[in-house]
Amino acid sequence: MKSFGAAYWKGITVIGKICEYICAFMGMGMVVLVTVQVILRALNMPLFGIEELLTFPTIWLYFLGGACASFTNSHIECGLVGAVCKNPRTVAISRIVSNILASALAVYVLKWAWEYSKYSIKIGKVSAILHIPMPVGEVVMFVGLLLMALFTVSETVRNIFRLKDIAREGGGA
Repeated sequence: MKSFGAAYWKGITVIGKICEYICAFMGMGMVVLVTVQVILRALNMPLFGIEELLTFPTIWLYFLGGACASFTNSHIECGLVGAVCKNPRTVAISRIVSNILASALAVYVLKWAWEYSKYSIKIGKVSAILHIPMPVGEVVMFVGLLLMALFTVSETVRNIFRLKDIAREGGGA
């Protein structure tokens, strides 16, 4: 069972790193597209379609960025329990409850994203100017939410193991 656990965490890490690299690539791509757009406008040679093309990496960056925040556990949170309570067991339990609620919400929204992705593929719509298939930008909503759910559930499991370690060490009452 320990080998499965190690393989699981290694897989989660690999998926998270791939997600981070895709986000970095999308961010750099957006900078290049905006730079080209500014230069072309300064030369009075607007290139039609750059605004439309920019929507795709923007959507990818938004949803995969959320997944990366879940992977690195760097999303915005209040942390009020940790600031008010110094009992490590209470803080660990509050993190687990928070993770469970976030996981439930992600799974709940994931169902809608899946239905929307199926609909988007079925309809076969394309963008107005460049005729890019819209599922290229819309299916990432499902992928990003799936990764957010996966990373949040994994963090929940990690926090449960941390709570067990705290209990084993006799921390908190």
